[in-house]
Amino acid sequence: MRPELEEIRLLEDYLHDNLPEEQHQHVSVRLLWDWVWQRNLAAQQTAYRALKLAGRRQLRQELESIHARLFG
Repeated sequence: MRPELEEIRLLEDYLHDNLPEEQHQHVSVRLLWDWVWQRNLAAQQTAYRALKLAGRRQLRQELESIHARLFG
């Protein structure tokens, strides 16, 4: 796997607390001094928040559509 994809996967597992303790600590230490990793982690967090918000908006629209069909 390409190193960039491995890093994304590692940071994703870190965010979701899916790493063994030793590896989690290693990533935590690296995040303390590596500003590129800090930036990449922040970007992933922002992407997850955006996806979650988009999903909520879509669900709300679908529920409003169903409500309008049933009671409108």
